[in-house]
Amino acid sequence: MQSGTNAVQASELEAQRRAGHRRLRFTPTLEELYRDQRQNTLSERARPVAISAVVLFLIYAALDPFLLPAELARQTIMVRLLLTCPVILLVWALSYAPVSPGRFARWYAGAYVWGGLSVVLIIALARRQSFPLPYDGILLMLMFGYFVMGLPFRTASVGSALIIGSYIGVEAAFDTPAPDILMNAFFLLTANLIGMVGSWLSEYRQRAHFLDRHLLELSREKAEADSAAKTHLISVASHDLRQPLNVVNLLLDNLSAADLPPDQRPLVRQLSQSVTHFNGLLGSLLDISRIQENMIRPVITAVPVTTVLQQARDALQTEALEQGVSLAVEHANPTLAVQADPHLLHRVLQNLIGNALQHSNAETITLGVDAGDRQHRLWVRDDGRGMPESEQGRIFETFYRRESSAQAQPGLGLGLAITRELTGMMSGEHGVVSREGLGSTFWITLPAAPTVAAQPAVPVSNELPAGERILLVEDDTTAREALQQILERWGFTVLSVANGTLARRLARQQAFGLAIIDLHLPDIAGDILYRELREANVVGGGVLVTADTGRKQAYDPAQRLWLMHKPIVPARLRAALIRIQNTEPV
Repeated sequence: MQSGTNAVQASELEAQRRAGHRRLRFTPTLEELYRDQRQNTLSERARPVAISAVVLFLIYAALDPFLLPAELARQTIMVRLLLTCPVILLVWALSYAPVSPGRFARWYAGAYVWGGLSVVLIIALARRQSFPLPYDGILLMLMFGYFVMGLPFRTASVGSALIIGSYIGVEAAFDTPAPDILMNAFFLLTANLIGMVGSWLSEYRQRAHFLDRHLLELSREKAEADSAAKTHLISVASHDLRQPLNVVNLLLDNLSAADLPPDQRPLVRQLSQSVTHFNGLLGSLLDISRIQENMIRPVITAVPVTTVLQQARDALQTEALEQGVSLAVEHANPTLAVQADPHLLHRVLQNLIGNALQHSNAETITLGVDAGDRQHRLWVRDDGRGMPESEQGRIFETFYRRESSAQAQPGLGLGLAITRELTGMMSGEHGVVSREGLGSTFWITLPAAPTVAAQPAVPVSNELPAGERILLVEDDTTAREALQQILERWGFTVLSVANGTLARRLARQQAFGLAIIDLHLPDIAGDILYRELREANVVGGGVLVTADTGRKQAYDPAQRLWLMHKPIVPARLRAALIRIQNTEPV
């Protein structure tokens, strides 16, 4: 259907549907396509039709000796077995042979006429011996042609007319009384008329279905093309907008650390906050777009609850401290686990914490879990200003923003809507409990997973591995230089290059404790380069950075490797490097 559909336009199909097809004809292009597709289905239909026809003729051949005079029975059996059945079996065999659809359709129609004429021949043999054989066999052939065989209306009508005309000619040749000929002709023509009407209605419906099916196919193709274009636009927008934001973010971090005059520091701080806010808006817009375009596919697994709560806290700890908010995780059973996509669950918790940081005016935000039999409830509780009951039913709606929010830079009202969608993708539920002046508790429930083994406590260092040698591979010169300044300010020894070829050359000369690599390098994919360096034992761990948010942010402890999205937030990069340091080498 695909190639055929592409041969016509939706406008031509729509025009044909409006014009109708009472004459059972389309425009030349559509007619050719319709005939090709109908003929392609005839071979499959012909197989059961041929078998049933042969069986009927064999049954009649078996009954002939009991119903007809001996000589006449011998002749009719020969006609059925030597003339009719071989042609029908030939059509059955051709249905499996590599015959063109058009040629097979002609053989199929010819077999129908041949079968009808063989019945006429049997009637002629009976008239020759003055035996009153009825014309019931012709009626059966007419019904076969019109309904069982599925012949096109014109083919069935012409073939049936030829069979009926031959029968009337035989009756006239053997001097059958005119009243009998007229009576028989009346019944046959009446049956033929009924068959023609049924055949016409059947083909009309088939042609209407043909138009609808192809219009639906074209609509599906257009929808898929539009969806692919939107997906491409979202990916390109994500990459092309995040790349310059990454450069601005890094430059601002360096500028913030510089010894600026007192009157310029607030301007830099305000600019940094604006860039961070813009990045949050951009991320929310791209996330809701990916959800609406079905670009997100959850990968459900058992996720340890304590681990994911601690990771969510760590990700926003720096932002909380900057706002003077205490962010903590309530002690919970370390063996609890939920069925969820770990990356989507992390994003849900980040959204809930971020919402509390932005809107609650809280001093303390606590993360925790209430264990259940079939579901566990994860919650984010704040001691902020709460909200009226009238808002609680709308807070998860897309683009809903609280009118009383005192934010200098209000959001788009997408964070909680994204939480709702992502939670639903993981077969979870969401909600909020709040009272004005007494804070809010946002919660999600997820299916419980079998308990996991508690991880033994290991010493954790919160200090950067100062003095470590880092290999920085980034093709954007400004971003590379800005990130190098940040890393050197943190106490690292940094060797930076612009592509994978130069990175390999350096790796042959010396080893590195860490590597920070752009995922999309001009000469090699960053993940492939990291795997090469890791297998050669020249790097101990690393961070892949990318503006492609289609790749999920995650940490692979086995490879001691982070994947982080641009723009790089220095505080999160710092936390990632500390996490790598605290991961035992594999």
